[in-house]
Amino acid sequence: MKLKQASRVIKSFVIFTFSLLMASGSAFASDASKSEEANVDQLIQQIMGLASESQQTISSVPFAVGDSLKKVEKSWGPADDLSTVAANYWSRHIRFLYDGSMGRKPITAIDDFDPKLQTIHLSDVKRLVGEPVSEVEQEGMYYVTYTDYENYKIVFNFESAWMNPDPILHMYTVEKINTKGKRK
Repeated sequence: MKLKQASRVIKSFVIFTFSLLMASGSAFASDASKSEEANVDQLIQQIMGLASESQQTISSVPFAVGDSLKKVEKSWGPADDLSTVAANYWSRHIRFLYDGSMGRKPITAIDDFDPKLQTIHLSDVKRLVGEPVSEVEQEGMYYVTYTDYENYKIVFNFESAWMNPDPILHMYTVEKINTKGKRK
């Protein structure tokens, strides 16, 4: 009889301990989720701040739209791939689009495709930045655009929204605009 009681006590203890572990595990998961959300929020704020203040991306610092590609090459070395309009620095997750018709090759836009961007979802951007000026589904990508109509335009390139209603960010582009809202 005592053996049966001891077995019940042990089972009760195991169930109680397991229940506590499950409850604390979900609390830890909730803390981790909050931490991930804070990191995503901080990353989006950094993206928007650099775009609006200096027309830079997180991976292009210290270079900005308007700088010379020659300045980049002097500091970072030659591009991994170079065409008449784009200089790719694959290991730095950056593509500088430039005007090759001018001697100093001014940077007209910057594409940033840092892998950490893939932690950002469309809902995160809209929650923090608000409604975009445009949203377009095209060629298997979902393009979401924000601008202040004076200094910058930023286009977030998400995976297709047809496949996933809350798509993941793949890259974004920063451009400098003139006062008429057109690309410089």
